[in-house]
Amino acid sequence: MATSGSERELAAARQRIAELRDEVREHEYRYHVLDNPAIGDGEFDALYRELAELEARFPELAAPDSPTQRVGGAVAEGFEAVEHREPMLSLGNVFGGDGLRAWYARVLRLLEVERAALVCEPKIDGLAVSLVYRDGVLAAGATRGDGLRGENITANLRTVRAIPLRVRGQAPPAFEVRGEVYLTQAEFERLNAARAEAGEPPYMNPRNTAAGTLRQLDPAVVARRRLEMFAYQRGWAEGGDPPPSQWEALAWLREAGFPVNPRARRFGDIDGAAAFCEEWAGRRAELPYAIDGVVVKVDAIAHQRQLGVVGREPRWATAWKFPAEQAVTRLREIRVSVGRTGVLTPFAVLDPVVVGGARVGVATLHNPEQVEAKGLLVGDDVVVQRAGEVIPEVIGPVLARREGREDELRPFEAPQRCPACGTDAVRDGPTVFCPNRACPPRVARSVEHFASRGAMDIEGFGEKLAERLTRLGFVTGVADVYALPRRREELLALPGVGEKTLDNLFARIGASRQRPLRRLLVALGIPHTGGETARDVAVHFGEMERLRAASVEEIEAIDGVGPIVAQALHGFLRDPANAREIDRLAAAGVRMSDEVSARGGPLEGDVVVLTGALARWSRHEAEALIRELGGRVAGAVSKRTSYLLAGEGGGSRRAKAEEIGTPILSEDEFAARLRERGADPDARAAGGA
Repeated sequence: MATSGSERELAAARQRIAELRDEVREHEYRYHVLDNPAIGDGEFDALYRELAELEARFPELAAPDSPTQRVGGAVAEGFEAVEHREPMLSLGNVFGGDGLRAWYARVLRLLEVERAALVCEPKIDGLAVSLVYRDGVLAAGATRGDGLRGENITANLRTVRAIPLRVRGQAPPAFEVRGEVYLTQAEFERLNAARAEAGEPPYMNPRNTAAGTLRQLDPAVVARRRLEMFAYQRGWAEGGDPPPSQWEALAWLREAGFPVNPRARRFGDIDGAAAFCEEWAGRRAELPYAIDGVVVKVDAIAHQRQLGVVGREPRWATAWKFPAEQAVTRLREIRVSVGRTGVLTPFAVLDPVVVGGARVGVATLHNPEQVEAKGLLVGDDVVVQRAGEVIPEVIGPVLARREGREDELRPFEAPQRCPACGTDAVRDGPTVFCPNRACPPRVARSVEHFASRGAMDIEGFGEKLAERLTRLGFVTGVADVYALPRRREELLALPGVGEKTLDNLFARIGASRQRPLRRLLVALGIPHTGGETARDVAVHFGEMERLRAASVEEIEAIDGVGPIVAQALHGFLRDPANAREIDRLAAAGVRMSDEVSARGGPLEGDVVVLTGALARWSRHEAEALIRELGGRVAGAVSKRTSYLLAGEGGGSRRAKAEEIGTPILSEDEFAARLRERGADPDARAAGGA
């Protein structure tokens, strides 16, 4: 190891290293944040080299926030999971001006105001990340993952020069910043040119390349790929007053040293926001990076809290998605896949073509009737687009290109038998399905869904494993998942199965037994029963046996559950095959109850309407708390309303309550009512473990 030399040398080195770190950080800030470099690349490289050489000579002066610490160290064995302190929400979409104005009208109605300022930012087609800073220094970084849990990629994010290792100026003791990591088009082309020279296949598009880069196990590889980032949100913080608006939050981020998209704009009403979206739909090719839309957010943070979230989407933000890009290619074949419910879905096998920056080789055709309605023939040249920039879809044939090729074309015939198990197919309206519950693809898809994150959350039990275990006969139904640990030796005999991997999988299978009833209801794949419906049903009945004994009318009586959902849920639970599988799950020790039953809860029978900006809870937390304690949340004041829970402001709902004499409770008065009824006023609505 290098020695530090004399005390005089050490003091001089300490001073020079501090000067160089400040100078390098300043130039990184001017380059990545201000887009206004003060020196050339050669001068910057000379400063950086001098700093690196001094730190190598005096290793006792190393610091984790030094700019030289961006080029990562050892190759990682894998990424550990990390829970997000606050969920990283996904955005709902609108397509065009009418959709945006409808969203804005709904926002105004919920806020009970006439106008609300909006902030618009180009929607970068990259990878969302969470950055956590402690004492001003980058402490952790993670991917979005499923919104609740991501992967710890701190070492890789430290190599991204646009991400400050130390923030500028004053900052809370601990806080989070969210941003989008991306590749510029120029860097994407540079990487592909290098791959072509090396005889390697090109990368498909900048977004997937950026995402794949961040999941490299070697940080040095990440450092060589010149990723960029725009910060778009300041998340949670400990201490300090948060910015009161999104616009001021962006300004704070910029001053703290984070790159913020310079094309973001604030508008006082919907007209300016809609014009901005329309403008960038036509100008996106001018940008040095890919965008697939514009994000529109309500500016005031108080309004954001008041609007809350529904499911995993904020009510206070949406994404204006640009029209899908299209291309023409040859339809080589139409095949049929078997889904979790047995639906036989035709899909197109295409000559690969690049659409919207991604190579497309297959595309959905929905059902046999749509194939016929679109007039598709196998062998046609067809128009393909990525619907919503994500799902490839065949729009229709190019009729002019059929001339002279009529003998090569043939119609698609709807399957008479299941292509997987040979069972006679059954038609139900436009849908054709396989009625065989033991059909291997049906079982595999059901098991994959059962183990997914939104359901029983058995990490590592994905599509390939589900297909393999089904094909080999280890799994014939979801309950067989819990019998796998007893077949350890048989599984170890399979090629590619190791002891450590298997033991980790068994541990996760065991932990999944304790998931609450709401998660089990999602895992079972009951038609029309998503996360929110499953939660409401599980909280209302508390136990599976009570739910199984309930009538359609009793299920439909739950707030937010309509007749279609109630019929589907009741029919699924009464089906003999489904009942047997639930019994097998119970016998395997899977939990059949939820955390809290609304029966006998302190708010049972109360119908509550919310209005205004709440301070004690977010709107989402307050709604969840009311439901957890047995109450019902309604959207409008009526004679059936027990009381109005009112925060600051509140317009038409407060006026309606005053008009018909509905009691109006402040947050403190509501908390006092909960205490009187034996409930914790600061309890949080549980989302399920």
